[in-house]
Amino acid sequence: MSKLSELRSEFKKITWPSSKEVAKKTGITLLVCAILSVIIGVYDLFFNWIMRGLEKIFL
Repeated sequence: MSKLSELRSEFKKITWPSSKEVAKKTGITLLVCAILSVIIGVYDLFFNWIMRGLEKIFL
């Protein structure tokens, strides 16, 4: 058996997700990324505010 025919037989065994399932999981991924971006942004603003306050006190 050649490598190409082995590859073809393995590809036939793959069960691909439906387009509806892909769309759902893509939406979940984008939502999680957006939520994490907001959380990281809030932490960044908070620590920036703290650092500016400390800078005013000590400098």
